[in-house]
Amino acid sequence: MTNICRKTRLAQSLELMKKQFPLEYSFYPTTYSLPHNIATFKTLFDSNGQSKTTFIVKPDGSAQGKGIFLTNKIEDVENRSMCCVAQQYIRNPLLIDKKKFDLRIYVLVTSCSPLRVYLFRDGLVRLCTEEYTRPNSSNLHDRCMHLTNYSVNKRSDKYERDGDESSAKLGSKRSIKWLLEMLAKERSEAESNEMWSKVGDICVMTIISILPTLRREYNSVFGKDSSSDVLGKSRCFEVLGVDILIDDGLRPYLIEVNHLPSWGTDSVIDEDIKSRVIAQALSAINVKARDRQRFEDAEKRQAQMRLGRKQNIAPDDTTLPNQNGDTNTGITSIVKSTRQPVFFDSNSAERRIRAIYERHAPEKISRVNYLLSRFRGYEEWLVLKVEEKYESKKSREEQKLDESSSSDDSDSSSSNDQEYNVHLDCNLEEERVLEDYDRIYPPISDRGRISASRYKEMERFVTEIDTKQQQRLLCPLQQVRSNHGDDTNHTPYSITSRGDGWIGGNVHIRAAKKDSKVICPPTKKQVEFADRLTRGYSVGDVEHDNSTLEKKSRILQNDHLIFEEVNPFYQLIDRVRQSRELSKEVRQRAEKKLNRRTIGGTALKQQVIDLDLESPFIEIDESSKFNTKKEYRVLG
Repeated sequence: MTNICRKTRLAQSLELMKKQFPLEYSFYPTTYSLPHNIATFKTLFDSNGQSKTTFIVKPDGSAQGKGIFLTNKIEDVENRSMCCVAQQYIRNPLLIDKKKFDLRIYVLVTSCSPLRVYLFRDGLVRLCTEEYTRPNSSNLHDRCMHLTNYSVNKRSDKYERDGDESSAKLGSKRSIKWLLEMLAKERSEAESNEMWSKVGDICVMTIISILPTLRREYNSVFGKDSSSDVLGKSRCFEVLGVDILIDDGLRPYLIEVNHLPSWGTDSVIDEDIKSRVIAQALSAINVKARDRQRFEDAEKRQAQMRLGRKQNIAPDDTTLPNQNGDTNTGITSIVKSTRQPVFFDSNSAERRIRAIYERHAPEKISRVNYLLSRFRGYEEWLVLKVEEKYESKKSREEQKLDESSSSDDSDSSSSNDQEYNVHLDCNLEEERVLEDYDRIYPPISDRGRISASRYKEMERFVTEIDTKQQQRLLCPLQQVRSNHGDDTNHTPYSITSRGDGWIGGNVHIRAAKKDSKVICPPTKKQVEFADRLTRGYSVGDVEHDNSTLEKKSRILQNDHLIFEEVNPFYQLIDRVRQSRELSKEVRQRAEKKLNRRTIGGTALKQQVIDLDLESPFIEIDESSKFNTKKEYRVLG
């Protein structure tokens, strides 16, 4: 729940949802995460650093009103290094006895998959100790006027404590039941009920904004396929303290969410409300005193099964008798080491292994006796390993279901209907135990302003956004980039052009690589042609017919001869020949163009110039052609 209990993360999650659902998520005041949004935040101030809007600045991880202040100057938050949020101050809050107040709402989350949320019908109304006036330069730093935190106002001399239930209506801390009754008298009962239904919608939409992250954290701890003692029961719960502020138009605003609300009981009203919140929440989750011991015993059994040892721990429902002969069902019995170990029937193991081999591996039936003799004393472990190898988990469950329901064939409902009925039974059981809670999700048809289909749209949207974020974080950059040249068929929220190297977005499953083409070794003629090309000569002097171009070459791959239809080197020869013909055509066109320029003009005549010079004739002496020194004579 840290994603909504941290103020910066809460602001980011709600702002993201507000872009897609602006009407539903308008319950959160405009908030800026600093220093991340400091540039946008500075635009709200003038050249002198002043703003007409008052902002309340809260540190990211603080509690009990520590570090909170009001400001309308940029210099107060400009140089702050720690993370904080600057929230627009609500100037027209609803007042009780001319004092500002807020509501502490208690929300119980019993399951995240599927999501089940309950709202406590009562809560605390926390009043300030100073009469409220709109913030100005004189009262901007009066914390007891603008902050409703109990830790801030209890130190004031004007704080009124409630000594008994009769004075609870007059103290600085009152109940929400009293507030709803007061609003029903002063305004109307319809307006009071509508305001309370809006509070429930705010709690649900806040949790939906981080629902994928919440489910991922749950699965990381308990596993995706983890099952508790009863199907549909969650293995954890959370009681959130949600702070709500109401304006003079009875419009609720979300202030913050606390995952560790205060459970101190300094007054009678604290003890009355908080005791009911905790007692009913613990009753709904069905916690027993022996659950921890049962969990530890189950872990030991799994460890021994992994190591292939005999099982010496008694089952969960084993009980030991007292001296009087009675059994203590509430105390877990621990079997001492002197007790005889529980062996597995080797005959049943042989039958089960043979049945599995007959369905999946008939050729291994002859090895059953050898396996049983080798793993004597570990027959149960052997059967489990064989089942894990050859049978899926689903088939094993179906087989057990068929064996258990052989006596009653009429009861054959589908697994989906059974799971739905179990979840429905869990909801009915929780609603029966939670007397002072109202179920707000899954929504009830006659309550709330937002329909179930609209909630489903919110869940789909936040799931798509979370999936994209996880792919950007987990997929390497070279796999995130698209492998296709055309990347125009994508939308701002689509993921079709990212992660093409992965299957279904799973980073642990790679797509099968295509077989790369094996390049054959060059032939003798290819080597000769390549040598001519490197020397600057053309290979066009050698005539090639179609049969030569379609000559097949053999390559060796995995000790098999594979033929290539067309040798790629001959394609290179064709390209070289085409380039030569193209250059020849270009040269001919250039010569024709040059000849056209001479038409109609005076052609140049060839002239021979005779300089009357006699060139000497050099004769080589043939007699001395085998000598190292040759004699040359000039004749004439």
